[in-house]
Amino acid sequence: MLKKIAVMVLTLMMTAGSAMAAHSSYSPMAPRQISAKASHADYSYGLTILPGNSIDSLYEFNKNYPWKMNYYVFDRYLLRPVAHGYAKLPQFARSGVHNFLENISDINNTVNNTFVGDFRGSAYSISRFLINTTVGVLGLFDVASAMGLEKKPMEFDTVMGRAGIDSGAYLMIPVMGMNTERSLHASFVDNWPFYFFNPLIGLSFKAVRTVDSRSALIDQEGLIDNAVDPYVQTRTIYLQYLEGKVHPQAVMDVKKDENVEEFLDEIDK
Repeated sequence: MLKKIAVMVLTLMMTAGSAMAAHSSYSPMAPRQISAKASHADYSYGLTILPGNSIDSLYEFNKNYPWKMNYYVFDRYLLRPVAHGYAKLPQFARSGVHNFLENISDINNTVNNTFVGDFRGSAYSISRFLINTTVGVLGLFDVASAMGLEKKPMEFDTVMGRAGIDSGAYLMIPVMGMNTERSLHASFVDNWPFYFFNPLIGLSFKAVRTVDSRSALIDQEGLIDNAVDPYVQTRTIYLQYLEGKVHPQAVMDVKKDENVEEFLDEIDK
């Protein structure tokens, strides 16, 4: 995981010049575009353009209110202790929970891969869902992976990005954490399977998913805790992570650099 984060940060530094200058014909942070001239205008308002053409237009508010509440209160006194406790559960229990949640996500992967024209990925995803739901006992066991059907993750945020829609404003939301305008809109689409359940059940699923995801980041806590500016560090990693899924070739190009590989090998030691 640390290696992946390092790749994303390195990608940001190596591609900043070109990635930050690119603009799509539509930006969710722009006013209604009623002319060709307006569609190519710069709506960064003098702010630094971040990966995915995102801008932190609410920087002062984001950093001084939601960020402090999330990082210094919610994560430190609730989510982090719960995640550490969850990580001490037997491996088979944690794997079962993780597999169950990932099995549900294959429903979205099926649809979203179709949107980007990856029909093979869509076929893999629906096959995984059917196999793991039946043979894998409601997804508790990842039988599909053992059969060679690898996971093909695809979120609607990535679909929108590949369609040319910029990330928009960077948003730090209380409890929910890091978001962009694009990812926030996309989350409503990706959450559609839960709309068929009682709202309390849906919230329970999200809570368990949050704890499961947070436990996977335990080894990387020092990367943020020891950062000169934890807010900027997490913002950079998050936005580059989203951009890396929209333009995965950029990450692949970084991996091909021998010097980068040596650096990443040192991190793994």
